[in-house]
Amino acid sequence: MLRHVLFIFLIVLGCRVSSLAQATGKSLVEIKAAAEAGDPAAQDVLAQQYMQRSDTKQAELWYRKAADQGYAPAQGKLGNMLLMRSSQSYNITAPERVALGHEVIMWATLAANQGDKRGQADLAGVYFEGKLVKQDLIEAYKWGDLATQGLSYDVTTITGTTIRDNVILKMSSSQIAEAQKRVAAFKPHKPDKNEPPEPSWVKQIKLSGLTGAPPNRVAIINNKTFSTGDTATVKVDEQTITVRCLEIREKSVMVIIQGLDKPRELSRLFSASLPVHQQTGLSSRSDSAQWRPAGLNTHDHNG
Repeated sequence: MLRHVLFIFLIVLGCRVSSLAQATGKSLVEIKAAAEAGDPAAQDVLAQQYMQRSDTKQAELWYRKAADQGYAPAQGKLGNMLLMRSSQSYNITAPERVALGHEVIMWATLAANQGDKRGQADLAGVYFEGKLVKQDLIEAYKWGDLATQGLSYDVTTITGTTIRDNVILKMSSSQIAEAQKRVAAFKPHKPDKNEPPEPSWVKQIKLSGLTGAPPNRVAIINNKTFSTGDTATVKVDEQTITVRCLEIREKSVMVIIQGLDKPRELSRLFSASLPVHQQTGLSSRSDSAQWRPAGLNTHDHNG
């Protein structure tokens, strides 16, 4: 379904982009000069001119220039371009596909939270499919519904409507109610760096055992042995991730995981758990460590 929607997007983009230069009231020469001078809106229009001519390399270059300056329309288009490449290219390696997925999540989230419909529609699909991030039907509904809002009716509206309606068929009444609350509460904003969802592979970094007595205590993470201070690589989803062991506790271990900005605590009941600032302490109900994230809703978010 997602590939079909992406194909429609390319057709619509090709039909609309030829008039973009005229719509700005500037010639292509003026647009190119403004883009080269650093104007993100001009860079976005120039990128679309390259897309019209099937020069995806130059289009990506100019989308990136605008996206790096925080220009939401370019962030949404860049994320969509990378999403198509990730899902349709067969000549890229598994690690390259994973890296593309990380970028898709980042750009789509940045764009969607600023109100960009393309980013919202793509983020809805990402949450619904559950390949790049853990499936979350409530978030899929939220972003799909937001993509349908507004006066225009284009490919993003079609995508958002399709995803939202498919998600509804899999949701409980309570999940739908929660999703509608999130839609109503949404206000466009520039997200901070912690807002993009984590890659799905994070949950696959697991603590499988602890042995020995201090100061010689050892942790086993993804079949690799760690002492305090050790750094090693583990294989997750056909990619190599660097993990550093900061501290080995009685029933858990503190680590830094490559690509994440905060230390994580791994326990026997959970994999890569929530950031330290969101954790409250250990449960005493069993011999295994169990974290209770502060403020976590008790209802099922994902069905």
